[in-house]
Amino acid sequence: MLSVLNIELEWDKDKAFSYQKASLFQGVLMEQIDSAYGEELHQNGLKPYSQRIMYSEGRIIWQVKTLNRKAYEQIINPLMSEDFNLVLLKHNDIKLNILDKSLSVSSYKKLIDTYYLGECKRIIKIQFTSPTSFKQAGRYVFFPDIHLIYNSLMNKFNAFAENETVGDEETLEQLTEYSEMIGYSLSSTMFHLEGIKIPAFKGNITLKIRGPQPLVNLVHLLLRFGCYSGVGIKTAMGMGAMEIVEKEENNDR
Repeated sequence: MLSVLNIELEWDKDKAFSYQKASLFQGVLMEQIDSAYGEELHQNGLKPYSQRIMYSEGRIIWQVKTLNRKAYEQIINPLMSEDFNLVLLKHNDIKLNILDKSLSVSSYKKLIDTYYLGECKRIIKIQFTSPTSFKQAGRYVFFPDIHLIYNSLMNKFNAFAENETVGDEETLEQLTEYSEMIGYSLSSTMFHLEGIKIPAFKGNITLKIRGPQPLVNLVHLLLRFGCYSGVGIKTAMGMGAMEIVEKEENNDR
């Protein structure tokens, strides 16, 4: 089960707003859920949800996405409650009225039927909409390394998909080998988290996938899943949000 909850918040458009506040919304989320489930999330490594904040035309959208049914019941349901009508960012003493909530629900089956069993294009453009970073051998990697992208998404998919897996280490190596970055527009940034500055990147990359069609389709499946799960580290804190850039025509080249 996959879900996306958009919560529109009141904001004075004359005031500056920063995506750096995303980690504060994590605190708001934890206050709304059952304490036992919160402890379960704290103990586990991979998180069955991601969240981010978006600012556009004087509006703030807090977006929360869940990756399985339990996370939906424990996270989305409390946030959808009529009693939850105000967001309080205690660190900044900011109160934000909730103007609207919209919820969409999908499934892993639909994702698989649409992409893995479809006829996907060999060129795909990915937009990283919040600061994104990876960690390897104890160091931050703040560049969109193809191997790290696929590894992150495969781990999340295999952890939370219902009775589905997307391969093993051999599959990961094949995906990496047959994928090529053919374009990018990136900038480096920092994500501030509890006094720590995490080096990260934002922007977009374009991938070209060679090899058999099932491999191409698997890449699309993983990347579409990544639009729910986020990619890389700290996706529950607001990092690693990604989208697929749709084009009217996306011919092979």
